[in-house]
Amino acid sequence: LLCRVICAGINPCDAKFQIGDKVPHWARDVARMAMEGRAVGFDFSGVVVDAPPGCPGFSIGDSVFGTLPSGAGTLTHYVQAPMDQIAKKPTSLSFAEAGALPIVGLTAMQALVFDNHLSKSQRLLVIGGSGGVGHVAIQIARAIGAQVTSVCGPRNSKFVEALGAENIIDYTKGSDFILSELKRLTSLEGPFDLCLDTVSSNEEQDAVYQYRRLIMANNDGRRLVRGKYITIGGSTSEWARALVKKLVGMNLFGQQELFWVSFPGSRRALEQLKALTEAQQLRPTVSEIFPFEEEAVQTAFERLHSRRTVGKLVVQVSPN
Repeated sequence: LLCRVICAGINPCDAKFQIGDKVPHWARDVARMAMEGRAVGFDFSGVVVDAPPGCPGFSIGDSVFGTLPSGAGTLTHYVQAPMDQIAKKPTSLSFAEAGALPIVGLTAMQALVFDNHLSKSQRLLVIGGSGGVGHVAIQIARAIGAQVTSVCGPRNSKFVEALGAENIIDYTKGSDFILSELKRLTSLEGPFDLCLDTVSSNEEQDAVYQYRRLIMANNDGRRLVRGKYITIGGSTSEWARALVKKLVGMNLFGQQELFWVSFPGSRRALEQLKALTEAQQLRPTVSEIFPFEEEAVQTAFERLHSRRTVGKLVVQVSPN
């Protein structure tokens, strides 16, 4: 479908070739050359402007949201969108909110629900509950009926609490405090069923607290997490194993797994996200909207790289 892009959400994966961890440091210059002159971005919301005759489910003029294949780019005025990667835009969301939702929503939905079957009354630990994936994951978990504990900073604790997190642990108080709080909570109610770590990666700035080592260590012979410890950032070798799982379904990870979101065939998951938004159980937070201008977009990516954004950043590509 040919769509006019109205808003494009930006995500860390949009800048992986420059600042992320999927490409080894020694290969980043080559990656930059490969991306030279190409649009970036995966998320978008917009309007269908051309559709093949008899196209099932979509008509010219429909408002839609979704993702594009890798390398296609949504920071552009028009895109060719695969029909299995888009859905009709929720009427309850603005174009900016809808453009912010796809990747973070798909990541949380696939990791928590599709892959690990998070269910009612189970307990989820979210590290980084105020960020893009984290704040959506908390809302999805609460809609299911799961209990949520989140690790975040004091500046965003009320925001995370309003999303539905029952317990909040202040990471700025240090590793010993984080560990003591987790031990206290698990001594009362048992280990967490699942952990979603949206913070850890292979970047030096993320290594301060070493959450995975802290939480998955032998803590006095007691497990803090009984199920999977899921990260969305890791080393190049971990991304290689994640790719094997994504392509052929062979899981080369143990309890600790790096999750790679899948876009092809994601329309069903987008429809589920849409249903949650229309049931008032999910709403992505857009902290800032940037104009589609070179300097403004550069500022948006710099802010994204700071890792201090609450919710999502969005670029307004064209008028509503």
